[in-house]
Amino acid sequence: MQLNRFTDYALRVMMHLAAANGRLMSTREIADLHDAKYNHLAKVTQWLANEGYIETIRGRSGGIALAKQPDQICIGTLVRKLESQTALVECMREDRGNCRLSVACGLAVVLKDAEESFFRTLDQVTLADVLKRQSGMFDLLISMNAK
Repeated sequence: MQLNRFTDYALRVMMHLAAANGRLMSTREIADLHDAKYNHLAKVTQWLANEGYIETIRGRSGGIALAKQPDQICIGTLVRKLESQTALVECMREDRGNCRLSVACGLAVVLKDAEESFFRTLDQVTLADVLKRQSGMFDLLISMNAK
């Protein structure tokens, strides 16, 4: 399974904001840190704001910050919302796709179970856990945010 770029960037934004510890960051700042296109990251931050994950403060001294504490943000819930439109294989799409094997295929059931197992694992992890699991992650984010 591969997460789409939008989900990848959303997770990166959330990790940076968690490490910023309340300090406002700009979308441009995070885009520059990852050599990402600003317009793409702006769409990501807009989605995160619309979903209530981040707050946006307009103006000269504005920026973005987490709307909740990192330990209140479930990675599984976030990724599920972001990936809800992405099917692992064509026959798992809502329109069932155009696969000629789908009428008798048992693979879709196995893949659906695997996908659910993936999400169940993510459901056990918060944003705070992500920063703690990799010993150097928090320090890396702090150093990147300081640039």
